[in-house]
Amino acid sequence: MTSGNRVFGGTGYRSPWLGVLALAALFLSTAACDGLFEVQNEQDILEQDLDQEAALNPLVNGVAGDWIDMYDNAINIMGLVSFELIHTGSFPSWRSVETGLMDRLSNGNGVYNQMARSIWVADDAARRIAEGFPEARSEPAQVRMYGGLGKVMLADNFCEGTLNGGPAMPPAEFYRLAEQDFSDAMSSATGAGAPDWAMRAQLGRARTRSMLGDHAGALADATAIPAGFRFDAIYSQNSGREQNSVAGLTRTLTRREAGVHPTFYDDPRFIADPRTSFIDRGPNETGPDPTRKYVEQEKYKLRDSPIPISTWQEARLIEAEAELNIGSVARAVALINEVRAFVALDPYEGDMSQSAVMDQLMYERSAELWLQAHRLNDLRRINDPSLAGRDVCFEIGIDEWESNPNLGGS
Repeated sequence: MTSGNRVFGGTGYRSPWLGVLALAALFLSTAACDGLFEVQNEQDILEQDLDQEAALNPLVNGVAGDWIDMYDNAINIMGLVSFELIHTGSFPSWRSVETGLMDRLSNGNGVYNQMARSIWVADDAARRIAEGFPEARSEPAQVRMYGGLGKVMLADNFCEGTLNGGPAMPPAEFYRLAEQDFSDAMSSATGAGAPDWAMRAQLGRARTRSMLGDHAGALADATAIPAGFRFDAIYSQNSGREQNSVAGLTRTLTRREAGVHPTFYDDPRFIADPRTSFIDRGPNETGPDPTRKYVEQEKYKLRDSPIPISTWQEARLIEAEAELNIGSVARAVALINEVRAFVALDPYEGDMSQSAVMDQLMYERSAELWLQAHRLNDLRRINDPSLAGRDVCFEIGIDEWESNPNLGGS
């Protein structure tokens, strides 16, 4: 569990970099010793050893690993509170959060800890690299981009948050900090001749600017993303940290802890939409809870299935939303239809009023970004009636609340 740069657990304090230090220790000790098995204990490696050239790859991989480990867990929990998933298993806390309970004692606590950790590790890595390696290189772009993604995820899903044990800040402040992270990442990547990382950061900035209401800025950034762009979180069948837990907890092959929500499997639009692929075996098919129908999602089939972080389709939908907000309804529809055409869906030819097209855009986002932790934020920002009587964002987790003297701690 993490709060700023403090990691809490049964054994007390340890550095957030401990896992990265272990990797760096292995690399540095095997490089320095005559024999492969002369590996030093990880505790002999000091944090300043991360400032060596040989530690840069483990440093960056640690940042990416923390964010990716958080991402699939967030997708599960946000899916439960935003009517993408329904609990069909034996986790009582999942049943509670599914009802819209998002207080600081809920499952949001664990997600908050992971988000806070991923942000701190990314920001600290950016500082280390900037101080030790001032020359142009791609690593600063990578860690800044993950720092921005962490801040966006927190702003999308939490009512407020903290940085490094500081005071609570509203989502808008996290979006502004993320925007700067993405801008810095773009600059670093461009200077280092790393266009792929610059593009990943630019789409992150487009998303952030859209959330800040900067429609012109979001439009400019999203337009720059070419068709075919895709940036994935990569998972493997190895350790639990490396596995795609969405697949692990929603598939018959592994565990039926959650299934597709009736909002999707009872809607003819989602049934016919290849972007929301699922298997409905009928009313008698249940999970471990024998009273709830289980419908199996097909988007992530295995524990090594990649999960999209950002895609060109998201960019087109950000463009469409920006166009709608500046009054270009026809252009918004053209962009929506470009996304639909890619999966062989008929073009939208309905009502061309701004409100009707916005409804269609929100449908497109719900299908295109299904099970990617976007839905709760989308429902909240359009004041969707399905959220009536429910919490609409998670509170800061109880671990941060009790340990942070700026909040409930002392």
